[in-house]
Amino acid sequence: MTLVLTIAVSACTPDPATALSCARLRMVALNSFAITHGDYELNSGTAIAGAACEDGALPIELGPRSAMTEAPRWSGEIRWGNVGEVLAPETLPWRLTSILSAASGATSVSDGLDNQEALLEAIPADTPVQVFVLLAEPLREKEVRALWPHPRSVLVAPDQPLIWDAPILCGYRGFDTCQFAANPEPLTAQFRKWVSLLQENDEQLLGQFHLKLENLRMYARGGLIYGFTTRNLPGPIRGIARDSRIRKVYVVDADLPRL
Repeated sequence: MTLVLTIAVSACTPDPATALSCARLRMVALNSFAITHGDYELNSGTAIAGAACEDGALPIELGPRSAMTEAPRWSGEIRWGNVGEVLAPETLPWRLTSILSAASGATSVSDGLDNQEALLEAIPADTPVQVFVLLAEPLREKEVRALWPHPRSVLVAPDQPLIWDAPILCGYRGFDTCQFAANPEPLTAQFRKWVSLLQENDEQLLGQFHLKLENLRMYARGGLIYGFTTRNLPGPIRGIARDSRIRKVYVVDADLPRL
């Protein structure tokens, strides 16, 4: 079942005749949805990812950012509404939603997130676990990779849960992300490139996702990472949890064996 959420817009909604092209729908709306919904991940390796935008609709597939190898996924679309507003798939809050909100300072730490060390210790050694690692101080990406070589996604803002990850399909985000494969800081380079492609007239669309172009440019210039997600066995995760550069390791979920 496809769930669709109408994202509220201001009174100065543009006329549909002047709505942005499909290219801008991908460049601005798709990326804005992805970066503000870091508790979920878009599947950029599926056939849907390469599908063209038709009739103002961009098909997507998404699911929770989970340790499970067979995490649930569903199809949806990002599209223009009848009066120029953006319609996007509805996502329900879950554990990672609360973690990212608390880690970014958007909300206080909620129940169930205060005894992560014991939870991590309790997970069997052969069970993959998904975690969010909150850094003690923001680091450059090369410093993060010296600590943990392969972060799956990174928190790029200090006060808002904005998550950037690398797509599988090079052109999925509306520009060639593969050009940064040899960059020592590929994720922040991709984020910086996306922000550089945003225009002043994108402000209203960004606002529908509670984003401000001025803030995005500030985060991109800084090029700092405040935390990251990763999936691994508990042993290596416990190892970095004791590092002084780490403030806290939040357990998201584990890929428990099926009975």
